[in-house]
Amino acid sequence: MKAKLLCLILILVSSCFCVNAQPRRPRVAVVLSGGGAKGVAHIGALKVIEKAGIPVDIVTGTSMGSIIGGLYSCGWNAQRLDSMVRKQDWTFLLSDRDDYYTQNLGNREKQTTYAFTKTYTLNKDSRLREAGFIQGKNLMRLFDRLTAGYTDSMSFDSLPIPFACVATNIVDNTEYDFHSGHLAQAMRTSMSIPAVFSPVRLGDKVLVDGGLRNNYPADIAKAMGADYIIGVTVQGAPRTADDINSNASVIGQIIDVNCKNKYEDNLKLTDVAIRVNTKGYGAASFTPAAIDTLVRRGEEEAMSHWDELMALKHMLGLADDYQPTRPQLNPAALVPVSYAATRRERPEYDRVQGSVGLRFDTETMVAMQLDGVYSMAKRPVDLEATLRLGKKTSVDLRGVFKPKHRVETGLEYYFEHNDLDVFESGHKSYNLTLNHHQASIGLMDIGIRNLTMDLSARWDYYNFHRLMVESTIAHEGFDVSDSHFFSYHANLHYDSENKGVFPTRGASFQAEYAYFTDNFYSYKDHRGFSELSAHWRMSFPLNHIFTFQPMLYDRLLFGSDIPLIRMNGVGGQWFGHYLDQQMPFPGVGHVEITDNHFVACQLRLQAQLSTNNFILFKTAGAQHADALRDLLKYSPMLGYELAYYYKSLIGPIGATLGYSNKTNGVNFMINIGYEF
Repeated sequence: MKAKLLCLILILVSSCFCVNAQPRRPRVAVVLSGGGAKGVAHIGALKVIEKAGIPVDIVTGTSMGSIIGGLYSCGWNAQRLDSMVRKQDWTFLLSDRDDYYTQNLGNREKQTTYAFTKTYTLNKDSRLREAGFIQGKNLMRLFDRLTAGYTDSMSFDSLPIPFACVATNIVDNTEYDFHSGHLAQAMRTSMSIPAVFSPVRLGDKVLVDGGLRNNYPADIAKAMGADYIIGVTVQGAPRTADDINSNASVIGQIIDVNCKNKYEDNLKLTDVAIRVNTKGYGAASFTPAAIDTLVRRGEEEAMSHWDELMALKHMLGLADDYQPTRPQLNPAALVPVSYAATRRERPEYDRVQGSVGLRFDTETMVAMQLDGVYSMAKRPVDLEATLRLGKKTSVDLRGVFKPKHRVETGLEYYFEHNDLDVFESGHKSYNLTLNHHQASIGLMDIGIRNLTMDLSARWDYYNFHRLMVESTIAHEGFDVSDSHFFSYHANLHYDSENKGVFPTRGASFQAEYAYFTDNFYSYKDHRGFSELSAHWRMSFPLNHIFTFQPMLYDRLLFGSDIPLIRMNGVGGQWFGHYLDQQMPFPGVGHVEITDNHFVACQLRLQAQLSTNNFILFKTAGAQHADALRDLLKYSPMLGYELAYYYKSLIGPIGATLGYSNKTNGVNFMINIGYEF
């Protein structure tokens, strides 16, 4: 009886298995290759895969393919990926800078002066993080937010779509495949282009870009159980000997050759191979126009494989109108990312921060500025040195005592050699060559984040080498004998602008009062002379394209026997570009000496055509006189400018065309890089 009951149970269980057993649908993998910015073409291909209704069961990728693939695996569909990629400021993301507005005023100024900044910690355990040009701090902040809900260490098989990506272990030049860990960190590691991004240390491994070993990981998808593979690659056509004719092409060829490990073998594993034409674009082509074109090319190339995709769908046993259920994105991934500067504490170890600024303009020609800051961990002291090379050469040495919760105290020595051309009504009047020595001590950064005040006492010594008069209209009676001054300065600076270059909202205000003597209290046996200067700019966004920016500025000199070297100068695009006391004015290219009292109003209309393209129109009017009572006595000085600028990684690149009734002529200037 027991035997019969046991047989009946076995028959019933077997029947249940037979009834419930269903044939397993073949699994489909999407494999995305590396390629830097060219990899945004993957998004266009994913749009077509979704449109075709192909279910995606596995995703593998390398480098940019790991980023697109990792995000797709945790719920970002193709349309959302498209929108996300387009709205990013890639110039900012591909740097380690903090958000401009959240920094103190000193760091904001550095961010709009130097194109490249790198920090080195004097501790061997921290050196690997600094081995690349970019640590990827901002990219990691972005990846952490975009992968919200999947930021813990985990198996990537537990993602909504199982995922894997590739890195290269440069210790033994082997492939390392991520199937688990921190998703954002794995994506960041897979795209660590050697010498560009810092490597990632994992145990005894040092990991860089996976493209060096497996740039198209179809074999990993097969190992994860894929029955069919749809692959998207962005490799360009092989270079010929004639194509390898520059430094960039040599480096590119070396990378491409190394990235072909397994490439042909992995293509043979692919059922639908979508090879996107990326000719004309490179790994750094993150401009809006490039992104738009690459996404479109990815979509067009995938559409050319429509019949293959539909044939694959039929092999899966799915109807033409079948649409799979796509994973839902965690709403937290859509919250904007904060790139705010973290609170500045004394570093754990001594560190050195180096910055490089490069610029060219058609008036001062080529210039370079180098800055280094040595911060001590055990003492609240920073030592800083700045070297400028060019027509105006200078060295600035500073020591700043930074006690916690107290006012900073600074000691500074500054040397400048200036070869200055001075113009009169648009014509070169004379050339002045001099050395300037300055020593100062003062209280610094008194205030809060957007408002600060400096108080200082200075000693200036001017050593004049040569005055070469080139025009009969040169000023007569200028005293160019060596001179020195003892002076006292109070400087107030407020800045709430959202950007250092091309702001769209906020205000900037700076004012300085200085009293000059030659013996601490008087000048040439009478009262010393004073300088009062200020400029105030506000930005009003009119819409998403236009910003209106009025600015008022002035410089007023009080006293007698004011020397040439402290007289008002006007001209150029920026405050203090040629001389400390120089003020800009549209249409006036070079510095021109003007009267003791100068007051101006400038109106600027800024049009942002795209993320990095700007057109500017300026008009300004000024009144100037030797006495305040005569300020409105003469006809105003007028100027106009039209400019185009492109915001690049190294600073604004553009050209300016201007006219002023001061010069009665047209001024044209080309500028490359940040102003310093």
